[in-house]
Order: sequence, then structure tokens, then C-alpha cells
Amino acid sequence: MNIAINILPKELRAKPLLDTQTFALIVIIVLLAFGSFYFYHAKSSDQTSTTNMQSQIATMQQQTRTLQSNPDALKLINSISQLQAAKQSYDAFVASRMLLGNALVGVYALLPTGVDIGTISQSGSNLVIQGKADNFTDVSDYGRALNNDPRFTLLGLPSFSNGSYTLTISVAQGGG
Repeated sequence: MNIAINILPKELRAKPLLDTQTFALIVIIVLLAFGSFYFYHAKSSDQTSTTNMQSQIATMQQQTRTLQSNPDALKLINSISQLQAAKQSYDAFVASRMLLGNALVGVYALLPTGVDIGTISQSGSNLVIQGKADNFTDVSDYGRALNNDPRFTLLGLPSFSNGSYTLTISVAQGGG
């Protein structure tokens, strides 16, 4: 067995170049230095951004005051408001109208064999379809096909008597 005996006094013995406490202290100092630099940079950047926004707000307020005192600009703003209101009214009017051509194309496209259309009359947003059919099954299939189409809603059961039928359907806004 080998025993190492150090006869040098503790003060004269070789010491490690960097102990754990010193290393931890250096790491903490470096982290604090980077943290304070980052904090300073972020604070400086925020102050610059705030200053820029304040100057832009002041510029916009000045432009707004200039436009509010300009009679031509006021006329244009009034005209734009009137045009927007007219466009909204026109869009509402167009949406409420039934485009009969589109609805009729859909009605004729879903027509099965054995069913003939005699007349189609309009009552508001409803269409009343009258015609001849071979049997009630064909008429009910036609009514179901119309009801399954998103453009139409069947209003009640079809009436069928002596080969004549009547269907009443509601047409979606705009006629499909």
C-alpha cells in the first residue's frame, strides 16, 4: 500500500488555479453583465419606438386638423359617405331580388322524365309550378329533388289530381 505524506505546510502546497466558488462568481458576473446590457438595449429600443410613435401621432393629428379645415376634403368625405350608404342600399336591394332566370334554370334542370311543366307563376319569392305528370310518385320525386337543392324549399306537399299537379317552392335570396 502506498501512502503519500505531504510534509509541506498548507500555505506552501500547490493550489488549484480556479476553485468552484471563484468559477461560480465569474459566471454570475458574466450573466449579470449580459443581462444588464440586454435590459439597457431593450429599454433604449422601447424609448426610441415610443418617441417615433409620438411623433407620428403628432403628424397625423396635424394632417387631420388640416383636412378638417379644408372644404374640398370635407366635400369628398361627405361624397364618400353617401356613396358607401348608396352601395349598401343597392347591395341589400340586389340580395332581396329574385333573379327569375337563375331560378327557372334550376327548376327545369331538376325536371324528371314523366313530369311536364305547364305554367310557372311568381308570388313574391315563391314559385308555383303547375303541369301534367304520369303519376304522383314522379311528382313527389320532383318535389324532393327541388327541396334537396339549396336554392329551393318545398312549401307543403304537392297536390295531384287527374294527372295535374301543383308544387309551391320558395326560392333563396338572389334566385340561387
